Amino acid sequence: MMLKRDPTKALQFGFLALLIFSTALIAFWITDLARMVNDDRDRLVALYESDALAVTAALSGSTETLPDLMPHLEIDSTTGKANVLGEAVQILDDSASSRINRYTWEGGFFLLVLLGGMTVLTRTIRHDNDLRKRQQNFLAAVSHEFKSPLASMRLSTETLMMRTENSDTQRLGSRILADGERLLRMVDNLLDTTRIEEGKLDLRKESVFLREVVEATTAELNERALSNGIIFEIDIDPNLAFVADPTTLETILINLIDNAIKACAAGNGTYIKVSSELLGACVQFSIEDDGIGFPQEDAAMIFEKFYRLGDELRRTTPGTGLGLYIVRQLVELSGAKIKAESKRPANGAIIKVIWPTPELK
Repeated sequence: MMLKRDPTKALQFGFLALLIFSTALIAFWITDLARMVNDDRDRLVALYESDALAVTAALSGSTETLPDLMPHLEIDSTTGKANVLGEAVQILDDSASSRINRYTWEGGFFLLVLLGGMTVLTRTIRHDNDLRKRQQNFLAAVSHEFKSPLASMRLSTETLMMRTENSDTQRLGSRILADGERLLRMVDNLLDTTRIEEGKLDLRKESVFLREVVEATTAELNERALSNGIIFEIDIDPNLAFVADPTTLETILINLIDNAIKACAAGNGTYIKVSSELLGACVQFSIEDDGIGFPQEDAAMIFEKFYRLGDELRRTTPGTGLGLYIVRQLVELSGAKIKAESKRPANGAIIKVIWPTPELK
């Protein structure tokens, strides 16, 4: 009954039984081949020794013992002619035919297993691909459905806050707006993930001033940072500009700074520093915080899709695990590089983005 409800279990049991049978058959093949090689060696050694004795007897003129030394030969004593016995040839033919037939059937069986396995894997991969597409379409549809009511709720809350000066109403309205912004950011992350994976993201190239984008991003997140006791520090030359897609750069910075705020909130951090420097033909900008940090061995994994750090961090920080994944995808699409560093947990982290500065065409 359980196997009918869960066909995956039946497939697993089937593959396990097939694996056991195939292992036993391969072990038999190896044993049989080793035995055949040893038998052939022993037979050839015996044949060589018999030939040596027969030659010795022939040279000495004693031919009476030749039939005993070469039982596979028929020797005519009158004519002195020797012929190979048909029975001896038939034994060799039967042995060879038996081995060939057995190997043919066993090889055919393994070929059928291979073809069956490839068929199952192909169907599984196609099913998984179709399921992934349906999931992406579902996430995109749900995200779009979420976005309109969230925007309406935000507008209604702002209108109510403008029409009253009651402190409790203002406080509750601010909380609704903050939670709405968090939900909208999550929806945007889902939509961005879908567009990136479907290859529908078009990048525009234009000259952007890094400090302007950073200041706009920190201003958007400043209220949330202050509520967690976090201050921003910006160390970027106002005249520093490079070629990038403004929306892409803004999304990268929002996700990186938002991630830094979460890390600070989880680790009682107090500051986030955004700085930049020129590295030859590239611009490197960094987001540094004194939050919870991460083990250095997780430096590459934190950019994986849905990857979250240890259980403790999962319990203390909100999010979907998509922010840094989106950042890495957008950075790579822009021809840039990204890396993360953290000496140890609870000692902060720094994420560096190295952006090329080609000429604007």
